[in-house]
Amino acid sequence: MTRIAVVTAEKARALDERTIAALPDSYALMLRAATAAAEALQEQAWRSAAVYVGSGNNGGDGWLIAGLLRARGWHVTVFASGEPRTDDARRARAAAEQGGPFAPPSGGEAIVLDALLGTGATGAPRGEVATALAALRATHGSHQPLIAIDLPTGLDATTGEDFGALAAERTLTFGSVKRAHLLRRDLVGVLQVLDIGLVDGDDAMQIVDAPFVRERLPVMRPDAYKRTRGRVAIVGGDVGMAGAAILAARGAHAAGAGMVRADVAQASAVALQVAVPFATVRTWSTPREWSHLDTTWPDAMVIGPGLDGAAPALRRQIIALLHAYRGPVVLDAGALTAFEPQHTADAEDIEDGGDGAQAHLEALRHALRGRQALLTPHVGEFAALWGARDIDRFTHPQQLAERLGATVLLKGVPTVIVAPGMAPLVSATGNPALGMGGTGDLLAGIAGTLLAQGMSALHAGAIAAWIHGTAAEHAVDTHGAWRGVTMDLLLHAVSNVWPRLFSPASHQSHPLPTVLVLPAVPCR
Repeated sequence: MTRIAVVTAEKARALDERTIAALPDSYALMLRAATAAAEALQEQAWRSAAVYVGSGNNGGDGWLIAGLLRARGWHVTVFASGEPRTDDARRARAAAEQGGPFAPPSGGEAIVLDALLGTGATGAPRGEVATALAALRATHGSHQPLIAIDLPTGLDATTGEDFGALAAERTLTFGSVKRAHLLRRDLVGVLQVLDIGLVDGDDAMQIVDAPFVRERLPVMRPDAYKRTRGRVAIVGGDVGMAGAAILAARGAHAAGAGMVRADVAQASAVALQVAVPFATVRTWSTPREWSHLDTTWPDAMVIGPGLDGAAPALRRQIIALLHAYRGPVVLDAGALTAFEPQHTADAEDIEDGGDGAQAHLEALRHALRGRQALLTPHVGEFAALWGARDIDRFTHPQQLAERLGATVLLKGVPTVIVAPGMAPLVSATGNPALGMGGTGDLLAGIAGTLLAQGMSALHAGAIAAWIHGTAAEHAVDTHGAWRGVTMDLLLHAVSNVWPRLFSPASHQSHPLPTVLVLPAVPCR
């Protein structure tokens, strides 16, 4: 299975340097990249291209691609934003022009290639590059597909900050995924990662894809029955919030749980039994009383969907429940907000005059230790737990995971999943259809089932996120737009991910050099 790293601009340079050390020279790697891009373009129906090249090594890629396409019979034009300023770029231009000079773009080409700036660029395009972008806009308008080479010009590879980038229909990148590719899928379009033989370490953040999921999913024996398929308990569903527990239970069922039990407030019991007839229901009285919950039954517990109430009391109850139940656990929604710093200043809960927020997170760490534990915050919940407004979704989850000794799944597109001492994982699936209330409860239920079936919290979270996001993509494909995708459509799509995942067609790998294709995210 090909490992696909998610990297910063600095890490991308390090990967290149490590690979170049095993090659005759750096030009050999440039030629690999250009050849891979030309082969990927050759697979399409286009046969003419306008190539806009910069003066650096990204421009060198562009020059070589232009020459290779022309050698394959394409009509190719080139706009150069200045003379090449690196040895490799000068060598690339010389190689491309062995067949003669290129005419300037006319506007009639089938596609436009943006090879002006690459991974190493920062800030707004300026000087000759800005002039080239203006010429591109004036000559081609928006009627031709724009193909970005490595990265759309004007997009910061590490931060995803947009400095006036032109939105690409497709981006061809080499060997690794840059953070901006995942943060700004609206500008990147379809992302195609091309294998150029990069030498990677084992510590890099890795993309979760279909082969990753197929390789790690638990295999059920032919004689599997409801007990061996995993028993999941959902603890949530306070008064007026039965829906969250319902969605978590239905998510668990759609992921293959053998048995699901909902532990909810008495007022929510009827709603659960009507909406989720396959689940058993246990109730507690109001005010909330959990001392009678059966903690010997579940193989995994999902705590939080639809939990509400005064934070100090809820926090103490969650800690007590975690000490009573020592199996795998997912903490979501109300089980996370109870530990937010703004809820930890109650005098009764600050131990020995210390920092209340620190004390409560330490109590949570102590209660979670010795088990597979997964926290699934969205960005707002994470920011509140972390105690900061500005969140770097690629680094801060790792820090919280180390602090709590648990796996953290930061929801969003992309979703980042990290466990202490492990290489982080990233799921790039999903779209705006997931941006509605209840989808997080569905994800928690899916993850709870995978935990109940014996998976680690890291892999359960990663696979749940991939399934969840892929279901959203299938729902949008079927419905035609993300607007109007309801929870029923999304639930149906979750059930349909599994047969698609294991269908013969899903095992057909893309012809080399492609190693990964991520669809564009529809944002309208």
